[in-house]
Amino acid sequence: MKKLIPLALLALHAPAFADDVYDQDGYFGIHYSMLNQETDSDDIEPGAFQTRFGVQVNPYVALEGRLGYGIDDDELSEGGYTVNIDPEWLVGAYVKLGLDRRQPVAPYVLFGHSTATAEVTTEFTTSTLLGSVSSRESEEVTASDPSYGAGVDINLSENAALYAEWVQLDDDDDFDLTTINLGFISRF
Repeated sequence: MKKLIPLALLALHAPAFADDVYDQDGYFGIHYSMLNQETDSDDIEPGAFQTRFGVQVNPYVALEGRLGYGIDDDELSEGGYTVNIDPEWLVGAYVKLGLDRRQPVAPYVLFGHSTATAEVTTEFTTSTLLGSVSSRESEEVTASDPSYGAGVDINLSENAALYAEWVQLDDDDDFDLTTINLGFISRF
């Protein structure tokens, strides 16, 4: 009997829960990502485009995924040493928590996991008495870590918004990748 009462109460609320699930709002967005790879001497700042798609579970919580592709590489040169980072893929899954998205300006935070893949090319050139000597190595590097960030939606209408956000994609001792995203979102 003790188990029957909670089950009966849950059954009474099931239609309301199901109604909320079926009234979810989906959204799709696209943004330009200004990536920032910190190094000991200077920062490397390549760029990428990302798509963002998700579902608004309630006015304050959304679940979303992201898929991006690098469009611009950047390099750092010091002495005879050059490092070039060319981002390839960015993938992420997040929980988005924020103020009611129906407000004119709706700030939010993101918690999730991301994976970033890049082609990293290092080149070293030095001059000797017999000429110059150079070496070049290229490898694909993948970083996968918990991610977090914060942003703000600026609503243009009920179905469209501009947004800006900062996201920490990876924070290892030797790999610190952050991004500033500027984009547009459409709700359906």
